Amino acid sequence: MILAWAQTLDGSVAWRDGAPLAISSKASLQFTHRLRAFCDGILVGIGAVLADNPRLTVRDVPGDHPQPIILDTHLRFPLDARLLSHPRPPWLLTGPKPSPERLAELRKRGVTVIALPRTPDGRIDLQAALTALRARGVKTLMVEGGPTVHASFLRGQLADWVTVTLAPIFLGGLQALSPVADSRQSLPKIQQMQSMKLGQDLLIWGKLETHECEARSPTE
Repeated sequence: MILAWAQTLDGSVAWRDGAPLAISSKASLQFTHRLRAFCDGILVGIGAVLADNPRLTVRDVPGDHPQPIILDTHLRFPLDARLLSHPRPPWLLTGPKPSPERLAELRKRGVTVIALPRTPDGRIDLQAALTALRARGVKTLMVEGGPTVHASFLRGQLADWVTVTLAPIFLGGLQALSPVADSRQSLPKIQQMQSMKLGQDLLIWGKLETHECEARSPTE
C-alpha cells in the first residue's frame, strides 16, 4: 500500500481554509498518474471529495483507471460528484448499519457501499477495510488523501511505501498531516530514502518502517 501526496516546502497541501491549490508541476502530475495506473485502487477520504470533487482517473499517461474508493463514515458522498461519471463506479467504505434510505439512493447511481466496523474513537477500522478490499481484488492500493487519512494509515503502521512531492513554494496553509505518532518513542520513517527531480519539484520516496526514538531529559 502506497501513501502519496504533494505539498509545498512548508508542508501545505491546500489553502488554510481547505480550498484546493494546484501544487504539482506537469512532470509531477504525470508521475502521479503513472502511479495511479500501477495500482488496483485509489483511496481518498470524504473530505477530499467534498473539497476537491476529484476525478481520480488516469489522464496524463496511458494506463487503466484504478478503482476509486472513498472513506466515508457517515455516507456524506454528494450525489453530484464527478466520481459518479468515473468508468468504475466508486466504492464507499462506511460504518456499520448505514441508513437504508441513503443506501438506496447511492445504489441507484451505481455506488457500492461496504459497511465496516469502527474503532473505539468512531473511525472506520482501516485494517478491516484493507482486508475487505483485498477480498475484492485490490492488491495494490494508492492512498491520496487527505491529511487525516494519511495520518491514520501512518499511525496504524498500515502503509508500505510513501511518495511525497515537494513543490518549491511557501504557503502557510493546511498541513499535509494530522498528528501521526501515538508515542514520542515510535515514529514512522522512510527507510533508504530516495529522491529525484520532477520538473521544478522534488520527489522523495521509500519504504516505511517504525523508528524508535530514544527518550531524552528535558534539560538535554
